[in-house]
Amino acid sequence: MLKLVIFDWDDVITRGSTDAYIKCYHEAISSLGVNLDPEEEKRRIVAKWGSPAREELRELLEERLDLLDEAEDRYERTLMGNTFIDCLSLVSDGIPQMLERLKEKYTLSIATGVNPRLLKEKIMPKFGIPPVFSQIESVYDVPDPEKGKPHPYMVEQILLNQGVKPEESILIGDARGDVLMARAAGVIPVVVLTGHLKEQEARTLGVNYVVPDVTHVEALLSTLSLPEGQGRINGERGRF
Repeated sequence: MLKLVIFDWDDVITRGSTDAYIKCYHEAISSLGVNLDPEEEKRRIVAKWGSPAREELRELLEERLDLLDEAEDRYERTLMGNTFIDCLSLVSDGIPQMLERLKEKYTLSIATGVNPRLLKEKIMPKFGIPPVFSQIESVYDVPDPEKGKPHPYMVEQILLNQGVKPEESILIGDARGDVLMARAAGVIPVVVLTGHLKEQEARTLGVNYVVPDVTHVEALLSTLSLPEGQGRINGERGRF
């Protein structure tokens, strides 16, 4: 029986984060007089995508690591301003209401690369996201940079703290790292097509459950929560 639903955030609940992060990193380093070629700047950001901000900035400041501490401080201040949040929009209408309904049936948690303070203080209030999440695990909480996605650390922490078995859980994500993280933790991956992965790419990764966007997850969850033998949890592919 399904008990726990873990959500990635970027491109699952809100979209626009890719441009938002790039703008914040650019503002942080350019304010210190570091001006990379735009293509090179983007290449370096993508090379460390999903890593903690300090690791991203380390890559960007490869030639000026003496500026790393100041750049990290400026990045965090930029992140908590308007630059990031002004780039975002909800993936689909009705997400807050859907989350309220799901909370009545499941434990809801988040495993994300988003700064948890930014998420709680700025993003959730802006989009009317209700306080339905029992736990938020972020790369900011990870003690070792090597334990960010696709390492299962964040998911394992959620399973441990919520007292739920991996086989009673799913993780909803949009990227390869989400799928690998879920698999490494023994959790069923579900892919939404509002982010990095296309359907064929998700199928190639062996993902059985693919949905157009997160609002379609509700119907999928109803099926996965059926008693054993009545649902589609035993490997049959589904698109809801």
